[in-house]
Amino acid sequence: MVAKTRRKPKISRKARAIAITKARTDSSLSASRSGKPRRKMVFLVIDGLADELKAGRKTPLQAAVKPNLDWMASNGASGELELMTEALWKGIDQKGVSQYANTELLGYSAERYPLGRGPLEALGAGLPYCNGHLAMRCNFASVSPDGRVVDRRAGRNIYGLNELARYVNEHVHIAAKHVFMRTYGHRAVLIIQEQLSDKLEGNDAAEGHAIVKVRPLAPEADRSAVLVQEFLDKARGVLEFHPKNSERIDRGLPPANYLLARQPGNRLPAFPRFAARWGLHNAVCIAENGVMKATCLLAGFSSINVPEFETNGEADQEKTLDFIFESIDSALTEYDFVYAHIKGADEAAHDKDPAAKRKIVEAIDKRLEGFRKFGGTLVVTCDHITSSVTGRHERGPVPVLVYGKRKDGVKKFDELSAKKGSLGRMSGHDLLKHIF
Repeated sequence: MVAKTRRKPKISRKARAIAITKARTDSSLSASRSGKPRRKMVFLVIDGLADELKAGRKTPLQAAVKPNLDWMASNGASGELELMTEALWKGIDQKGVSQYANTELLGYSAERYPLGRGPLEALGAGLPYCNGHLAMRCNFASVSPDGRVVDRRAGRNIYGLNELARYVNEHVHIAAKHVFMRTYGHRAVLIIQEQLSDKLEGNDAAEGHAIVKVRPLAPEADRSAVLVQEFLDKARGVLEFHPKNSERIDRGLPPANYLLARQPGNRLPAFPRFAARWGLHNAVCIAENGVMKATCLLAGFSSINVPEFETNGEADQEKTLDFIFESIDSALTEYDFVYAHIKGADEAAHDKDPAAKRKIVEAIDKRLEGFRKFGGTLVVTCDHITSSVTGRHERGPVPVLVYGKRKDGVKKFDELSAKKGSLGRMSGHDLLKHIF
């Protein structure tokens, strides 16, 4: 299913809220496999929403003006999710937290179903992938003439990146069949179509640091490292002087003249089907190409792809949110369980911009007004803490709000208030058992 936006006559926010409320109320029940009507569920995951609690400082979620989320907290139940054990946290690449957190959010054990980010990036972009093939997540990046990383994300601007990716895919040749494709934003994926070890370390260097070489972490990964490094070196040669990079510079954008390859993987596990596990007729994921969509696809979800816009500015974020919430409305008529992923808060925190993170929370809150009379169950939570102070993922519990089942007296939705909620501290599996 692909949701399509339509031109609509302008109506007041109040009239729109009434129309959405009626639609959500009318579509809030569906027949279960037993023949009994059951409530429909919307599962809203705001990526990186939680922030670090620091004395004398409000988190963006605490500082945000969010009357609808606070009203739902007052009329729902709150708690915390513990998605990452200390052992799991220590054993993974911190830049790849999301796939493990989302696995836990969907009620699966991240330790039982380990995931490589590269294969997930391929699956989320709709590329065919065979277990055993080496896949790596890549960033288009900007490097200086002396080989230092200037911007790991090429300014978060996608101008010209599709053409650059196509050119690299067509003109870079190495000693193995491979596919290279941009997936979403500054991200891309490299698949080397040969049975290869994934025990290697990529070339992802911090900004201001010199670029590094890919290196094997075990003897069986020697060929993997050689092939990936050969690809990266040849890709740099064709990216550096491509006309699109001249156009980017003319537009005041950093050049996308280098690729950072990271988070290798060479297989995808088979998840038990989410819908069958919880007695649902069907489930759908609304997300951009990437890891959150991919973990849902592994669990048997249908998908609605969130489009992307060039600048990733405030106006584009508004368009993205409009698309997501209109898609939720459409999906409720057909699906029992609607999972929707919103990315912007995470990116703002990585950029160490708490004010931008707060604005995204407020923009989401405005679109939740029509859910006040939702006849189903609404869950609002996130996958992990993304600190707008450090710009990094941090381990810790994240807040969760369940509206549509019971009240517990908590008045606000934020990291501190959630600690007082009646739901207590739960795993993702416990949360699903509660809402079902």
